Amino acid sequence: MKVGIVGIGNMGSKYVNKFRELGLDYVLIDSDPVRFANFPENVPKYTDLKLAIDNEDITHLFVATSPQSHIPIASFAMENGINVMVEKPPALDTKSLSEAIELAHKKGVYFSVSEIELLSNSVRNLKRGFLWEKVEGYRLNLGKGYINPFYDLAWHDLYIFHYLFGGFEIKNIEVEGNFVSLDVKNPNVDFHLKVAWLNPFLKRQWHLYSKEGETVLNFVEDKIYYPDNSIKEKDDVDKLRMMVDNFIKNPSYDSSYRALDILKEVEKIKI
Repeated sequence: MKVGIVGIGNMGSKYVNKFRELGLDYVLIDSDPVRFANFPENVPKYTDLKLAIDNEDITHLFVATSPQSHIPIASFAMENGINVMVEKPPALDTKSLSEAIELAHKKGVYFSVSEIELLSNSVRNLKRGFLWEKVEGYRLNLGKGYINPFYDLAWHDLYIFHYLFGGFEIKNIEVEGNFVSLDVKNPNVDFHLKVAWLNPFLKRQWHLYSKEGETVLNFVEDKIYYPDNSIKEKDDVDKLRMMVDNFIKNPSYDSSYRALDILKEVEKIKI
């Protein structure tokens, strides 16, 4: 078995570190050969995806390029019988994502989307016995991303919400400069989310309200604060390493279908 990574920029380099820790044979693919200088000479390197697939026995491919290129790269790999995981957002329209999922089924491979926050201590170890009535979320970042604050930031919170509570509708959205606020509803829980690029301070936090009180998920500290004042401290699990390992050993389509649900709602609001 051999894994490949397309795009060895900031995020791609992090994947490579996990390949090394897991003892995986890996192949580097990037259109900019200058980036190869940072990696060992004995690691296979390609600027052309087709050549990499033709010459290497790649079974799993991770795609960490710009969102616009995710589907073309993933589709080419899946046509060649390779399982693929792409970074979020996987696509910018439901048609291309739906076609990619159909292709995966047709070729008997898996197509997945990175949902790294599901493996954080704050989500993975959250007690699920509360009847939460309302959730407020904040993802206010210091830096700037690829497309806009919605795709680069809110996407995380929407797949977390979908995972915890099921399908939803985006009822209202407001965009003001680098800030995006949206109201999300599902049959049981209302969710208000605010995200921002270039914020003067970092805040990644959820407040979940129930009759027992307030539960706080602090994604920066990766801790959970419960209404009884107990705290679930951050554990030693490496969420990126776990995501890579899970995709290789136990892949599924769950993340791609969650992404499809999100994109269907995004197309309604036309952000």
